[in-house]
Amino acid sequence: MPRKLSRPTKASRAKRAECESVQFVEVEFTAPVVPRLVIQFSDGLSILVENERCVPLAAAFIAEFRRTEKGGAR
Repeated sequence: MPRKLSRPTKASRAKRAECESVQFVEVEFTAPVVPRLVIQFSDGLSILVENERCVPLAAAFIAEFRRTEKGGAR
């Protein structure tokens, strides 16, 4: 003798949804914004400091640049 189902099947679940089409699209994601420090000198020279690890290198460069701009005074 076949077993009886404990719950009746709901009419809304009786028919499954069918896929009618598939489309592939290309999506562009914007690059994340990364804050950077830009140091601009009056003569047009610019230094881009990417993060805090680069600050000592930028400071050393600026000190050397200023020293050579003053005619090589030591």
